This record gives sequence, C-alpha cells and structure tokens, in this order.
Amino acid sequence: WTHEYNDPCLYWPGVTCRDGVVTELTLENNGLSGRLTAHIGELSSLEILDLSDNVIKGSIPAEIGSLTNLTYLRLSYNVFTGTVSDELLDLTRLQLVQLHGNRLTGTIPDLNVTPKDESLYGSSFVSDCGEPSVFEDPIQCEGCTMCCNSQEDCQPNEQDQVQQEFGTYVEFTWVYFVGIMGICCLLAVALCLYNQYRKRSMPSSSVRSQAAIARDIDHALDNIGIESVYQFFLSNSWLGWTITLSTMAVQPNASDEKTDLVFTWKCPRDTAECDDRDDLDWEGWTVFAILMFIHLSRDVISGFKLIMLSTKSGHKLHRRLRYFIGGMLLNVVTLFTLFASILYNQAIASTNTEIIANSVIIREYSSVRQLY
Repeated sequence: WTHEYNDPCLYWPGVTCRDGVVTELTLENNGLSGRLTAHIGELSSLEILDLSDNVIKGSIPAEIGSLTNLTYLRLSYNVFTGTVSDELLDLTRLQLVQLHGNRLTGTIPDLNVTPKDESLYGSSFVSDCGEPSVFEDPIQCEGCTMCCNSQEDCQPNEQDQVQQEFGTYVEFTWVYFVGIMGICCLLAVALCLYNQYRKRSMPSSSVRSQAAIARDIDHALDNIGIESVYQFFLSNSWLGWTITLSTMAVQPNASDEKTDLVFTWKCPRDTAECDDRDDLDWEGWTVFAILMFIHLSRDVISGFKLIMLSTKSGHKLHRRLRYFIGGMLLNVVTLFTLFASILYNQAIASTNTEIIANSVIIREYSSVRQLY
C-alpha cells in the first residue's frame, strides 16, 4: 500500500491478481493495524488471505464466509477478539486455517479443512485451544489439528491409542487395576490346584512342620519389606491397614488434565508449517526401562512370592488371605507406579536428560513414600 499509484494488481506489494481480480493477499509481517472490515467479503475471487503477524484487532468478519474460493486463511499472531462466526462453514475449499496467537473466545466451528500438502497436515487447522490460556476457559476447537497455548507452544490435538480405545485415562486405569488383580487371582487359583494335586500324590502323613510355617511367616515379611509401610498388610492391626491404604491412595494418579502437559511443537510466525522440537528418542526410553526394571522388579517378584505363600497349606485362613491381599496390592502399587511413570514422562519429558532425571526422582519418591 506504499506506492503512489492506485492499481493494486500492478503496484501494491502483497497483492496478486489474475485476469484483473484479486486472488491473493499475502501481507504477513507488514505492521498492519486497525480492523479487518466487512469489505473483505467483496473480494469474491480471493483464494489466499494471509494477514499473519500484524496488529489487526477487532473481530474476524463473518463476511469472510462469502469467499467461497478461499483455500488459505492465515490470521495468526494478531489481536483478533470475539468468536469465530459459523459463516465460515460455507468455505468448502479450505486447505489451511491458522487462527492462533489471538484473543479469540468461544467455540470454533468444525471447518472442513483438507490440506493437499501432506507436510502441512498437522498445521492445517490451528487455534489457541491449548493450556495455559489467557482466559480462564480456553477456546474450544474439536476440529483443530493443532492447539497452541498462551506461551506460543503447541501440541497436536489428537487422542492417543489409550484414549481411542477407552475414552479416558481414568477408565483405562480401572481396567488396568482389574486386569492386575485378575491375573493375581488366576495365579492363586492355579497354585492352589497344583498344591492340591501334589498333596494327593504325596503320602497322607506328609504334613508341613511348624518350623516350615514359621519360615513362611518370616519369608513373607522379608518379601514385603521390613521397613515398608506395606508390612501392615501382614498384621491384624486395623490402624496399620488404614495407614497402608492411605499410602496407596496418594500414589501418582492418571487423569485427563492437560495443565502439566509439555507442548513441544512450535507454529512460528514466519512459516505456515509447525515444527516438533521434542528431542526424546528411543535411547532415553531404553534407559528409562532399565531404571524402572531395576527399581520395580524386586517388588513384583516379592508380590508374586506372597501370593505363592498364600496357597501353601498349614496356615490359617485369615493369614493366607493377608498374604494374598498383601501380594496382590504390592503388585498393583508397583505396576501402577510403572504405568503412571510412563504417562508422566510421555506428558512432560522432551529430552533424554529429562526422562532420566524424572525416573530417578520417581524412584526416590516411591522409596521414601513406602517408609514409615
């Protein structure tokens, strides 16, 4: 708009015409201010509208919805406010819509955005639907492919395999718990049947001695840990059981909150393509797996040993029940720690160093929490 001549097709920078009509407005990073008026709807042949990285304020005109030839709408990094009109649903040729970096509110319509360039698929529909937001309630955009937050960090707006199969992590957690307890019950039943088979094949006078039973009791305490709060599972104390169950209740929990999620993508001002800056790779996950195995394998083995002890003859029923419950809950707590650790690192670790540091912190936290 800086030339003295008035023909936009010939002299105005950022304006592209075909057959004498304007088809493209690419005016990104031009220091433009003011408002985008309803007159934009008069450019009926417009295919590309890129006003990104300016200081344009006010609402996004609903008249943009009349630009039926529009394929490229980039209004990111301005000061647009208000809601996005449903009139934009009339745009059926859209290949890219980027509205992030503004102060929009409400719910963005589920626009029909179909990119032809595969490299722009994740960047094809971007808004400020991430957290933290400048508003108490961030903008809602179910159809967006990418959500950015107030810190200009972004993350793909997609469900992982767990959410696709189970809906929420809370529901998957319950399935996870039930699965572990089911495996423990099946193991106990199988061992009981095996012990019954052995008992029938042994002489009828074969009875376990009191010394062997006493060794089982000491062995059970060694398995669960003399200094562990979980030793109360082997006691008759209701107070001890209360303390132990309370300890289990403060385990790291899995939820669908995204406030702690680290957004590793960037959708910069100078290009339409978003970039993933996550440096976490298989080497970091390998070290994580080794550390978790070293830390948790002993507890898993101890839990299964307690279940084995619960199937041995010679113990009173209430003691066998305590062995079984203690072993099952020890496995539940241990394997849930592994489950929560994986989710935790998927959410916040973005480098190999971070996942290793998180693994060590989780290990120390779990060790301290079990002591009394």
